[in-house]
Amino acid sequence: MLAESRIFIVDDGADYRFLTEQIFTRFLSQYSIRFFASGDALYQHIQAYPTGKPELIILDLHMPGLSGEQVLTYLKKHPQWHYIPVIMMSSTVDEAEITACYEAGANSFLAKPDGMTQYKEIFESVCTYWLKFNRPSQ
Repeated sequence: MLAESRIFIVDDGADYRFLTEQIFTRFLSQYSIRFFASGDALYQHIQAYPTGKPELIILDLHMPGLSGEQVLTYLKKHPQWHYIPVIMMSSTVDEAEITACYEAGANSFLAKPDGMTQYKEIFESVCTYWLKFNRPSQ
């Protein structure tokens, strides 16, 4: 595992961002996280800092402005970002949307759970797999 693996978390929900920050602060402090409140904010970051890449991106599907699927499509076509694992998350689970995300290049699709315990378990599993065991080719 890389020291201080960087994770970008993109979600328009302030409550979700707060809960996620609490989980990473309390239980997963070995990871450096950066939040973006919209797909547009991540897109602007990529334009301004094309080499400031994370090792993992957790991306909400439903957001105003650029949707998660639009951001995913952009990331997977970007020559410097296409290999970064992107985990899609949504509070609604629609099979057509899940299929569309996988077709656009999502590495995984997870339903947002209810409660901190389930979030903690998901984030621990996601970080262990994608940042410890799996190493993408560049």
